[in-house]
Amino acid sequence: MPRPVILLAHGAGAGHEHPWMQRWRLRLSDLADVHCLTYTYREEGRRLPDPMDRLEARHLRAAAALSHAHPDQPLVLVGKSMGGRVSVRVADRTDAVAVVAFGYPLVSSGKRQTRRDAPLRAIRTPTLLVQGTRDPMGPIDELLELVSSHPTGALRLRVVDDGDHSLECRKRPLRQAGRTQDDVDEEVLYDVGRFVRTHTVSP
Repeated sequence: MPRPVILLAHGAGAGHEHPWMQRWRLRLSDLADVHCLTYTYREEGRRLPDPMDRLEARHLRAAAALSHAHPDQPLVLVGKSMGGRVSVRVADRTDAVAVVAFGYPLVSSGKRQTRRDAPLRAIRTPTLLVQGTRDPMGPIDELLELVSSHPTGALRLRVVDDGDHSLECRKRPLRQAGRTQDDVDEEVLYDVGRFVRTHTVSP
């Protein structure tokens, strides 16, 4: 089976130059050929993200171009926070065989606390949500309900105990357990890799 190709999308507040994105690009390269998607507002040096329709259009163009350039490699959409949200919204309109969303922003950070559950309920492409238990934007109980009630069973949830919105765990509990953040990340990568292989390797 050909090696998968990943389209990796960044979050709202930082692009691919951010250390988190750089670290995870390297980790994911163990699983697939990784191509980074930078949204137009970041390319143009603007701080605030574009409206969702423009983010989706940019994402769809990038996914189509990657599928065209690598027709024999299964496409996987991966995103951090907003990038994961957009990946979920567009996946069923692409050739993607799977989606991985790190820190899916189920609950908006604004005063209105908008729920962004509709795209998760509607998605048909197999999707893995990787969520920290300390992430206020991704309540674990609500995500578990979404997974258990999904009409096609397309959703999976990988919980990172004590992880924040970036899956970072507190240092003191890690030290007390004799563990490091790298240990946590390697375990997450293992499970992401198993999920990706499940949907990109022929039986």
